[in-house]
Amino acid sequence: MKNEAKIGRITVAGQPTEEELRGLRARGFGTIINNRLAEELPEPESAKVELGVTYVEIPFTGSTLSREHIEETRAVLARAPGEVLMH
Repeated sequence: MKNEAKIGRITVAGQPTEEELRGLRARGFGTIINNRLAEELPEPESAKVELGVTYVEIPFTGSTLSREHIEETRAVLARAPGEVLMH
């Protein structure tokens, strides 16, 4: 994935392609956290993610990031199985 960086079990990357989304489970990812705003994507991403991978949307920008976004992200990470992709 573009600009992929791994910190422990969390990988931060740019927007995955459809092929990359379909191959995440095979790479050990159990959870995807999508931080992009809906209007940034040409179509919903959740339908492209394969079964068996938890998909969560926590959209924000640098100017809209709030304590709630951070708390929600922490909660998802606490219960996330396997590797986590955030983009």
